[in-house]
Amino acid sequence: MRKIFILYISLTISLLTIADPGVDTLKVNARIDSLENVLYNSLGFNLSVDEKISICNKLAVLYTDISYEKQVEYAARSLILAEELGNEELIMQSLEILGGAYLKLDNYEKAIEYNTRLYSIHNTKNNELEAARILRTIGLCYYSWSKYIEAKEYYERALDIFKNNQYFDGIARTLRGLASILRHWGEYDDALLYSQEALKFWEETGDDNGIANSYNSLGVIYQDLGNYDRAHEYYKKSLVLFQKLGQTADIVNMTLHIGDVYLQKELYDKALEYYFKADLIGKQINNKKLKSITLSNIGEAYNLKGNYIIALDYQKKALKLKEDIGDKKRLSITYTELGIIYTNVEDYTKALDYLNKGLTIAEEINFKYQMIKCYKSLSEVYFNIKNYKKAYNYHKLYVEGKEVIYSKESKRTIAELQAKYQVEKKDKDNERLRHSEQLNKVRIRNQQLIIGFVLFVLLGLFSVMVIFHTRYQQNQKLNIQLSLKNKQIEDQQSKVENLNKELKEANKTKDKFFSIVAHDLKSPFNSLLVLTSLLTEDYDTFSEEERKRFILQIKDSSENTFTLLQNLLDWAGTQTGKTIVVKEKIDLSKISKETVALLSPIAKNKKIKLASDINPNTFAYADKNMVSTVLLNLVSNAIKFTPQNGTVEVHSIEKNQHLEIEVADSGIGISSDNLKKIFRLDHKFQTVGTDKEKGTGLGLILCKEFVEKNSGKIWIKSKEGKGSQFYFSLPVS
Repeated sequence: MRKIFILYISLTISLLTIADPGVDTLKVNARIDSLENVLYNSLGFNLSVDEKISICNKLAVLYTDISYEKQVEYAARSLILAEELGNEELIMQSLEILGGAYLKLDNYEKAIEYNTRLYSIHNTKNNELEAARILRTIGLCYYSWSKYIEAKEYYERALDIFKNNQYFDGIARTLRGLASILRHWGEYDDALLYSQEALKFWEETGDDNGIANSYNSLGVIYQDLGNYDRAHEYYKKSLVLFQKLGQTADIVNMTLHIGDVYLQKELYDKALEYYFKADLIGKQINNKKLKSITLSNIGEAYNLKGNYIIALDYQKKALKLKEDIGDKKRLSITYTELGIIYTNVEDYTKALDYLNKGLTIAEEINFKYQMIKCYKSLSEVYFNIKNYKKAYNYHKLYVEGKEVIYSKESKRTIAELQAKYQVEKKDKDNERLRHSEQLNKVRIRNQQLIIGFVLFVLLGLFSVMVIFHTRYQQNQKLNIQLSLKNKQIEDQQSKVENLNKELKEANKTKDKFFSIVAHDLKSPFNSLLVLTSLLTEDYDTFSEEERKRFILQIKDSSENTFTLLQNLLDWAGTQTGKTIVVKEKIDLSKISKETVALLSPIAKNKKIKLASDINPNTFAYADKNMVSTVLLNLVSNAIKFTPQNGTVEVHSIEKNQHLEIEVADSGIGISSDNLKKIFRLDHKFQTVGTDKEKGTGLGLILCKEFVEKNSGKIWIKSKEGKGSQFYFSLPVS
């Protein structure tokens, strides 16, 4: 029955996809809901590991362009299950999805980590072409990270393998990647050459998709060179091919590119015409990323037109979408654009807030172009509010950054002059041929000799200038590359030193931890051995009452040992990374009621008043099971250290986008010396309750681990003899 149900779900998903290639948001969400229902309801407990992996991978794919965080969550689950199963093919599938998702999240280190693992598997299995494909993907990660030297190295390694195997599609794709790097370095001649070579490969194989992408690359290069008409020509060619192929996402992208050309030509109404056209076409597909780019571009155009209110509305809509999918690079762009708009309307407080947010993200992901834009805008804001020192500092950062990034400007000028010179030279040659019959006239010959001499001198001077400038540019580039390499070596050395330090600390903590565990396990086991030995050897010498007392002591000792082992396993899971944090919207009032109901019998036995006043619909964003464990541990501890006729209460209050939960008791309290030992593995802290209850010593350490894994904090206030108040916080969203 279960197999039939899973097959039904899979067929339903397949038919939905076939029926409508441009699946809208409602259908995608319906498929997500159906799969999550299968995974999480009672049927999920009967699923095989293979089926769970399959569903997790499908969910990861469905969350593409909806939520990269969710994509990572399901792919990570799939990877853990695949590793437990030892299935290499399923492991590779999960690694591929994780690498792509982390790249979209701009977490380049993680993206490279997972792709490197994937490359190692392919390399071990001698899958040369697949290994080369992953090398090219790693190169793309470094390129997106603005680490162009490393990106070029990986692209070239992939290119050699593709060439050895005569795999033309791989060659063309890699050449296109190399062209992008050369474009960033300002080496436009080589960038054009690589792009044209890629185009030739795709033309020979008849790959319309590859040809369209090559046209796109050529358009970007010409747009950088300021040749907007030529860029527009290539974008139009690319658009026609993508329309023929029916690739809606690419159609939207090229329509946006054409709008960008008009924007740079300051034809804002024409730019808006194409942006709105892109928005209309984009409604056919469920692609939040393209939608956010479109809205942001519309906002930028309205800002340049001076329509600041409309511009603000579009940028805020774009911001919401970018926050939903976790697109850091474009979040930085939108924050910066919002800052520029608020600068234009002279709301400098908000302008600084958004510009600083944009700069923080840009610096985090090494987005140099955006960093420079933020420096420039921040300098303008501080100048307007008469903070000339900060205005100067940011302007200085802007100038320094511009010199590094835009040093290609001079080379761009030379490239344009060379192109113009070749055109003029060809025109003059044609003119001389058309008038060759007049060369026998002395006056014209003399004039042409003079013109030729002047041109020769000018050409000689121009050639000398080009040679000197080229050598200067090469030296500058080599200096930059050398400094980048030196910085990389310094960073690696620093990382190694930090890792060694962390390893030493971890070993010390581990030794102290095992010392605590050994001591805590030894005591109950000694008790068990003594009592069982007495019962075994002298059973008949004891009264029935004594035997019952021994059995109760054995029971208590066993329960204490079991609790210690359970906490130990939970703690070990957090340290090895096997505990998965599944954050969701949870109601603390329900969790507190469940905890109170569970521990009420224990409190009642000690005549302790146990109550919670957390209001219904008090929500936080965290892992439900972890929060339940934390609350259960804290309330259980409070009961343990509260005498008869005492009180234990659970309260909550919302502060600064966080929910603070308090567990207060009227117990024996904690001394100032012992307060310093709580939550620490390197100090032994274990006391006996008011009814001689024994603790495990790990409960509070586990609470700290779980709270911090949910982006919260835990702390305590207590005075000896006056009770204790344990607090922990959780984010509300």
